Amino acid sequence: MKKDRGFMILCISYLLYFITLGVYSPYLNLYFERVGLNGSQIGLINSCGYIAAMVFSPLWGAITDKTHRYKTMVSFLMLATSITGLVWQKQTVFIWIFVFSLLMTIFRSTITNIFDGFNIEYCKQNGKEFSSIRCLGSLGYLIGSFAIATFMFETFNVQGPYIQVMLIVSLLACSLLFFVKSPNFSQYSNDKDTGFKKNVKALFNNKDYTFILILAFFTSLALDSANNYMGNHLVYTLNLPDSAIGLNTCAMVLPEVIIIAGFHKYITKFGLKKVFIFALFSQIIRFVIYTFTTNLYVFLAASLVHGIMIGAACVGFISYIHKKVPTYMLATAMTVYGSFNAVTYAIQSQLFGTVYQLFGSNMIFAITAVFATFALIMVARTERLD
Repeated sequence: MKKDRGFMILCISYLLYFITLGVYSPYLNLYFERVGLNGSQIGLINSCGYIAAMVFSPLWGAITDKTHRYKTMVSFLMLATSITGLVWQKQTVFIWIFVFSLLMTIFRSTITNIFDGFNIEYCKQNGKEFSSIRCLGSLGYLIGSFAIATFMFETFNVQGPYIQVMLIVSLLACSLLFFVKSPNFSQYSNDKDTGFKKNVKALFNNKDYTFILILAFFTSLALDSANNYMGNHLVYTLNLPDSAIGLNTCAMVLPEVIIIAGFHKYITKFGLKKVFIFALFSQIIRFVIYTFTTNLYVFLAASLVHGIMIGAACVGFISYIHKKVPTYMLATAMTVYGSFNAVTYAIQSQLFGTVYQLFGSNMIFAITAVFATFALIMVARTERLD
């Protein structure tokens, strides 16, 4: 009974954490543009932030693996993000927007990776399914971006991410998290903890692990980088009101909650390879439609399949890494994965920022469709996912 209660508390904490992402992420680039930054400046802020995150992410992971204090690390990073955000929100000059954006990215970019590592091990030791937690994350993101952010922006004319909400919700999430009993990570470290450098070397010698990194580059990471310009596309390319961002987020995330909830069952029934093939095919169609349509309703219809790729990435990738990497260096594996994400975001953010400035947001979606096509060929040819 205690385990069930702990699992429910963990689910609520995860939901609250994703609410903090929802009130922040979808509106970030739109906020930058409204304070007068151009596409190259936006790309520079994003890319430099991710490079800094690349350096710090493995450090947070190494500390977590050494101390096994997953909850403490998650709480520290969540609160540091929010407090830094309060200062960031007051800045109007580019250099200071740049500096505090950098700090926020250093803190926030690792939270999901460490939190997911904690959750998937908790589920393993308590007979639960990670997808049950992850789907609540999607629900939290929807609540944050649609129900909270859209309401506040339109009712109170609040411009940009509402950091105060992020801080309050982060405090609630951290408070609840400490009522959850941590899984026993120390059982994996006896006579096995070889140190950070050797762990990282072992990870990159693990061909299954490096394969999933390369696959992520052309799938979930490319899609996420393109999604960062979704608000700019809707408001400035299609000349729609800000409310279109909330509608599109709802179209993307609401089906995602349902899809992710049963994603372990889909993987078990059809296999990871077939699931990835179907997910990638759906994303190619989605981004081709994004590239050419000017109709909001057609755009929203294409957004409905977003959750298929998110499920494949969040549940499929993480479960695959957990299976292929020793648990005693799970936090390092997850944060190196996060660090790789940061490098990818840095490259793709700079690329897409320049593309947005020179060719517009339609070209970003066309490039993303090409990336997904390459990934589809890659998955179809491999035997690692069979």
